Amino acid sequence: MTKYTIDEKSNAVLEYLKGKKNHKSITQERNVGLSPLKSWVARYLKHGMEGLVSPYTNYTLPFKL
Repeated sequence: MTKYTIDEKSNAVLEYLKGKKNHKSITQERNVGLSPLKSWVARYLKHGMEGLVSPYTNYTLPFKL
């Protein structure tokens, strides 16, 4: 399970990109580290909303073997 939802990530990224707030204020308000926020912004700029989706997969044991 991810720590932050896609809505939380997208809201933080969009606030930053619209120029409403800077990195520091967003990290303090949302209790997010600076590194994840910068990563989210970079992935959003490169891939759009799809960049914020976690690539988590859940493989079954037989498939893994």
